[in-house]
Amino acid sequence: MERTLFFALLVAIGVFSSISAQSVVPKNQQDTAYDAALRDFISFAIHSQRDFSDQFILEDSVDGGGHFDFLSACLSDTATFTPDERQQIQAWAKHPAFRIWTKELAAHARLIKKDTVEFAFSNRHRDGWEYFHAHFGRSFNTFSCPLFLRNYTWCIFYSANHCGGLCGTGQLALYKKDGDHWVFVKDWGSWIS
Repeated sequence: MERTLFFALLVAIGVFSSISAQSVVPKNQQDTAYDAALRDFISFAIHSQRDFSDQFILEDSVDGGGHFDFLSACLSDTATFTPDERQQIQAWAKHPAFRIWTKELAAHARLIKKDTVEFAFSNRHRDGWEYFHAHFGRSFNTFSCPLFLRNYTWCIFYSANHCGGLCGTGQLALYKKDGDHWVFVKDWGSWIS
């Protein structure tokens, strides 16, 4: 009995040590570089689009939808992108690095669930925008998962702001890191309502 108990204790310690060791293994450098670039860029994106008189509300889904309308123009841009980069862009569009915004990824935003936005504009409400304004705020934003190229110095990113039935903007754009700042370079389509 004592041997069985001792053996079970050793197995438990071994499993616990294995789990603890796995949880403290540092991320590889690529993940760390991506995380740093992501937080830096999203902070820029929020601050450059934020109306500081109101909270910046971000839908938690990275599937804004609108950026796929402009993707073909982006992929046709052989003057800007190499063939390898165009393949990366196609892969990014099909399989983004993540699908949900979290507070860790977008610290300066108030996140709102996609289902909550869909509920606000469902048939249950006579005027979805009136309901949204009364319960959440003046507008909400959608962001794609950023794609970084050229050693994290370029970023392709779709962003949109939705503020009413005939109020909103969106674009798929390229930004370039210039020192400590991100600068708009070009877009492959935008919409305004």
